[in-house]
Amino acid sequence: MEQDMSREKRLTGRYPTFCTVELDSGTGLTRNLSTTGVCFTTDQPIERDNMLRCFIPMQKKGRNLTRLRCEGRVVRVQESEDGWEIGLHFTTFEW
Repeated sequence: MEQDMSREKRLTGRYPTFCTVELDSGTGLTRNLSTTGVCFTTDQPIERDNMLRCFIPMQKKGRNLTRLRCEGRVVRVQESEDGWEIGLHFTTFEW
């Protein structure tokens, strides 16, 4: 399927990232990450426009380097083969 890039809303590049994201309501798996947001999958939908807090353990070669703490607004919720794909736009994050 060809993607219409004229409708692309991302302001910064996304980087494929596959690690656990820790939520108050459970866990998910990241798909990509940027300085403005993260896309991850969960087994349950999260309501659009909800504010979320999450933690993303950053690793290099299997070693934990730091734990990114982020808060943001859910901007996209879409059912996928892996459950629910969630797009979170960061309002704050800290290392």
